[in-house]
Amino acid sequence: MTLALQINGPVTNSTLASRGVLAAMDPYGLTRMLMDGVLERLEAAGELGEDGDPLAAGDLLEAAVLLIRELRARLDLHSGGALAANVDDLYDYMCRRLGAHLRLSDATDPTNGLARRTHGPAALHEVSHLLDALRSAWAFMPAEVRAASRKSKAS
Repeated sequence: MTLALQINGPVTNSTLASRGVLAAMDPYGLTRMLMDGVLERLEAAGELGEDGDPLAAGDLLEAAVLLIRELRARLDLHSGGALAANVDDLYDYMCRRLGAHLRLSDATDPTNGLARRTHGPAALHEVSHLLDALRSAWAFMPAEVRAASRKSKAS
């Protein structure tokens, strides 16, 4: 299942909840769906950026940052220990990297053209690569670990 939301407004926890997505999914499925949504938006933003539509690409990147923030918000830093803290740091880095790209991609500033051409694609590729690696690890998490995590949250 992929995150097929229209980007007609901000993708927030409340918009996801209003569509019943959050309540109906297990935490692992939702996390995987959010990661897929980020990766889809990064790929589309890269294609739009190459096609010369920086405004649309910027909208997609902003949506990707919102989804990464949702992933961060779903981390259990208390129970997750050092691993959760490291993933939180990675999500923070991804947001900062994409935020820097958005600032470089300011379509209203003609002096940003060279910076956008030289640094823009690298940021998208880096974040995509990092998130894809994290998503792969997430997908192979043993079922026993998932079940134990659900039981500890229920008690």
